[in-house]
Amino acid sequence: MNIIGVESLVYGSEDVDAGIRFYRDFGVPLTERNDAGAVFTLPDRTTVLLRRIDDPDLPPPSVPGSTVRETIWGVDSAKTLAAVKAALSGDREITQTADGVLHTADDLGYRIGFRVSARIAHTLRLPATNTVGAVQRRVVGRPERIGHVVFWAPGDLDHAARFYTDRLGFKLTDAVKGLGLFLRCGASHDHHNLFLQQRGEFAGFQHVSFEVADFDEVMMCGNHLEAQGWKSHLGPGRHVLGSNLYWYFWNPAGGVAECYSDMDYITDDWVPKHYDAVPGGGSSWSARPQDQGLRPGHGDWPTMIRS
Repeated sequence: MNIIGVESLVYGSEDVDAGIRFYRDFGVPLTERNDAGAVFTLPDRTTVLLRRIDDPDLPPPSVPGSTVRETIWGVDSAKTLAAVKAALSGDREITQTADGVLHTADDLGYRIGFRVSARIAHTLRLPATNTVGAVQRRVVGRPERIGHVVFWAPGDLDHAARFYTDRLGFKLTDAVKGLGLFLRCGASHDHHNLFLQQRGEFAGFQHVSFEVADFDEVMMCGNHLEAQGWKSHLGPGRHVLGSNLYWYFWNPAGGVAECYSDMDYITDDWVPKHYDAVPGGGSSWSARPQDQGLRPGHGDWPTMIRS
């Protein structure tokens, strides 16, 4: 199926104001704010929605506390949307709201949606370089699009992944024994748009990743967030699988937010790789490897265990 990528993330947050401050500091443009919460719109028109945790219009949470309540995937056409509806309606409840969005849940119980994508083609030029007597580089320093989301996947990991691969046309890029599965949408060449990660009984939303232009912008984003008082989780560094540069921060709206650039492009003839352990320990280099623990200061991922 021609699923393109993450179209929208919908948060239910205990502190919407803090979430708004975080995303504004992250550089995601705020396009709407009202009593219900806020909408942030990236340059390609993908969106992040923040809502109060008790908003009755939100789907039920998968874990307690602030978290993503729904991941909405963009598809290329009304024909694909109809195909998704037909593929899923046989064994689970699926509804369609007035805005045309299909709403249902995956096999892990996480709420997902589908809509005809509103995104626009968005291409950046390779950043220029300044040199003696020639100033060409202008650093914008903003997230350009949502690249991927990560969810914890307790239980049968392969079964959880088959919902996406067999029913929705996602493709496996890489698999790491004891860690998780990197999946990409059928119409995507990103290394992954969805990572299902396993760590004991951890459940729920883990992180969202936003792509910026280059490593300079990863560093600008991370330095600015630290200057504003937001706590770094991991980074800066470069992953082995996917090869992307990264910097992660704890997000008061729920989970973690990653700023990244320079991810691998996966061709249609890619053969999935299977690893017994994470290559290179996960990162080819990391400026602060001591940050790789799960603790944001106290407690392990406070919203990541099912109640």
